Amino acid sequence: MRRRICWLILALVVVSSGIGGAFFWRYYTSPRYTLHQMVLALKDKNYDKFFNYLDIQEILKNLGVSVTKELAPPEEPEEDDWTRLGRRLGKRFANQVLPRLLENFEGQIKKGVQHFLATLDNAKILAIGAAVSMADIQVRGEEALVTIKGPTKGETFRLTMRRPPGEKTWKVVDVNYDDLKRIIKYELL
Repeated sequence: MRRRICWLILALVVVSSGIGGAFFWRYYTSPRYTLHQMVLALKDKNYDKFFNYLDIQEILKNLGVSVTKELAPPEEPEEDDWTRLGRRLGKRFANQVLPRLLENFEGQIKKGVQHFLATLDNAKILAIGAAVSMADIQVRGEEALVTIKGPTKGETFRLTMRRPPGEKTWKVVDVNYDDLKRIIKYELL
């Protein structure tokens, strides 16, 4: 009888350990874990670790595309062929030049972001951590769409994360341009 109870207890421990390990592995390889690690890096003021979770070049490339879309005036139906051709060539040129221009300023942009992050006090970092914990994350294969809601006004901050092939951790590859403009206007201006 005792032997049977011991085997039953051992089996329960093994099964519960396996289930617990599976849940931990699922969390460890999720975008939410990466977001929590970013918040911990902010709390520790470890900006190198924070930037490891960002694909700066991909973010700058996507922001460059968004900026060129915003700067391009809308096409009008009564334009002639030469005007439409010039507009398309200008848009293509801007799509090629602006991302490269932003890449050249990658170091300065990184320093500016680091300077802004250094000004965050513990209350703001805790608020960011709470917002990250409540973030809506929609995973589609190796890409995740993340919507973080602000704690006070309910404003949203949307970003896209991607898991590089063969890696467990996710990286932020795109930041919603309109959300970024709003944050820059609210925080820096």
